[in-house]
Amino acid sequence: MCVCHPDDARRAKDAGVVGIYCSNQGGLPALDVLPEVVEAADGLPVLFDSGVRSGADVVKALALGATAVGVGRPYAYGLALGGAGGIVHVLRTILAEADLIMAVDGYPSVADLTPQSLRPVPAGS
Repeated sequence: MCVCHPDDARRAKDAGVVGIYCSNQGGLPALDVLPEVVEAADGLPVLFDSGVRSGADVVKALALGATAVGVGRPYAYGLALGGAGGIVHVLRTILAEADLIMAVDGYPSVADLTPQSLRPVPAGS
């Protein structure tokens, strides 16, 4: 089950799960609810997998509290276009972009990313 509501995260924790999978599976923007789900998970690891297409998406999710990030669709595209080598290329590209963004913005490690690391982009920009 994919969790996109803090109440569901609390119920899952109370039921004894050992981790939360936060994904929208085509519904509301999961990135918007990620901080609330992480808070409700109360220390459980939270895997975020919803619309991740780039290193920037990875950095955003980690800054908002995700423990790890899934990259399902890019992974599948890499497989379709280049087999195992395509998957390796996609993953290396996403990781390199995330590393570059963090370095340019002055964040030496994932532990240094916080919600305050992010800045909203004004509409129309």
